[in-house]
Amino acid sequence: MDTSASLTAGHLIVEELEAHGVSRTYLVPGESYLDVIDGLRDSSITPIVCRQEGGAAYMAVAEGRMTGVPGIALVTRGPGAANVKVGVHTAFQDATPLVVFIGLIPTDHRGRESFQEFDLDGWFSSTAKKVLTLDDPDKAAEVVVDAMHTAVTGRPGPVIVGLPEEVLVRPTSGTVLPPRVHGSASPYAGDVTELRARITAADRPVLIIGGEDWSPSTSRRIAQWSRDRGLGVLGTFRAYDGIDHDSPNFLGILGYGASPVAKRVLAEADLHIFLGCVRTDVATDGFTNGVDQRTVVIGPDADAHGHFGRLDQHVVTSVGRFAQSLFTEEGTRTYSVSSDGSIDEPPLGDDLSEATGDAVPPPDWVAEARAELEAWRTPQVADSGSAASAGFVDMDEAFVHVKELLAEDAIITYGAGNFSGWATRFLPTHGFPSALGPRNGSMGFGLPAAVAAALVHPERSVFCIAGDGDFLMNGQEMATAVQYGANITVVLNDNSVYGTIRGHQDREYPGRATATALKNPDFAAMATAFGGLGIRVERTEDFRDAFQRALEHKGLSLVHCITDPSVRGARLP
Repeated sequence: MDTSASLTAGHLIVEELEAHGVSRTYLVPGESYLDVIDGLRDSSITPIVCRQEGGAAYMAVAEGRMTGVPGIALVTRGPGAANVKVGVHTAFQDATPLVVFIGLIPTDHRGRESFQEFDLDGWFSSTAKKVLTLDDPDKAAEVVVDAMHTAVTGRPGPVIVGLPEEVLVRPTSGTVLPPRVHGSASPYAGDVTELRARITAADRPVLIIGGEDWSPSTSRRIAQWSRDRGLGVLGTFRAYDGIDHDSPNFLGILGYGASPVAKRVLAEADLHIFLGCVRTDVATDGFTNGVDQRTVVIGPDADAHGHFGRLDQHVVTSVGRFAQSLFTEEGTRTYSVSSDGSIDEPPLGDDLSEATGDAVPPPDWVAEARAELEAWRTPQVADSGSAASAGFVDMDEAFVHVKELLAEDAIITYGAGNFSGWATRFLPTHGFPSALGPRNGSMGFGLPAAVAAALVHPERSVFCIAGDGDFLMNGQEMATAVQYGANITVVLNDNSVYGTIRGHQDREYPGRATATALKNPDFAAMATAFGGLGIRVERTEDFRDAFQRALEHKGLSLVHCITDPSVRGARLP
């Protein structure tokens, strides 16, 4: 943009976002922030026009998770703020960097219950890291700098910025400011020494990975280090793509739908090392499994927000900085591994040497757990001619084909519901970012996240698994996908019921299922009407060809699978 002339506050906000490396904004336009929209016209930032503020928020959350740059959502006044809040809550519980700009009523209308007025601080102060209001046009750049910095530092999360309508159009004497340096301390040498001693003393040390400060190099380093140390590795709930699941010491995912072996590994461990995450209720089955072990937390949050139970060592550093400390600038280990698997770590200042010999074999307990995981991740296909689920698509067998046909580097997205279990169980990921799901269990996340994934990574396949109830919470964003040419393949599991809640009803109120049945539209016809490819599948034997066609289609494609309402999840081995 041309910065030679005096800018309005709205245009300066756009230029400051450019300076922070923002590529896209996700928005539903409103008259309260027209000057910001006008600034986007001549900007390098692409405005992605969404069909509902909740969808815009989820897209911004997904972008922030994938890139590390705060996702940006733009909405207007009370109705827009109400709709966007579902994404704010997701970013808050998931610790994802997000900045939401909300157009406000004119300043002199405040306190009069004016059209679409609401209390910005009252609505968001409990679910955001910071709430700011731009009342001085000369501080437009300063407010953006503050918001972007707060969103990514410490424990990442959402920041809300209120934009009074008349302030945005005023000329400003402000100029574009440089982004604040994101300081992140490297781990203290004494912390690393203490951690090494704890691992050495443990018989079954387990590394639990999560969070969002990951990159391909960080993933490789942590995978190598964990193998060298003889650590079993578990992924935490919906943040499990930090390392390649083909790593021989990766032992599964914690949380809802966790495998029995993952639960047992957590329970039998004598040392828990949480990297980028903390011990939560979901990972521990409501604080009933694996809560008393010696515990190390490694992450950027000095408060270890959300951690429950023991905390014997707390290393305050980012995941990336911790990984860097394990290797030299040339990429070699800061320790040597002999052929028998013993570790030699030279004192500070000694020459660092690369490991020689074969890879360190995993301990027996890790190898045994890995074999159990492999069995768990193999779909249990019904016998030929079985009467089970006759006339429906068998999702276990369908995912045999999904795994075979889907690109290995695909990004997998989903919302909340039992249907997501097929993806988390049968589709291993191979590097960050590869999985996008709401850790706060928010329905409707999958499709908007898929749109963002396709825009951020157009070179990769994007696969969204959805349920019928989940999909219709943001199905309108098919229009956004088509408008911007997002290449997305959706498999929709239509069992005509809110399956997760029905499962709770059947357990707690047997024989009294109420208010969970659904009468659904023809989702394939919907996808076609929106400008995509829609395919309806009612028999398992027709799934593979349908999915192959969907993958080959450029743009939005949706495979509408009619499934058995009585099936709650994948078969047990």
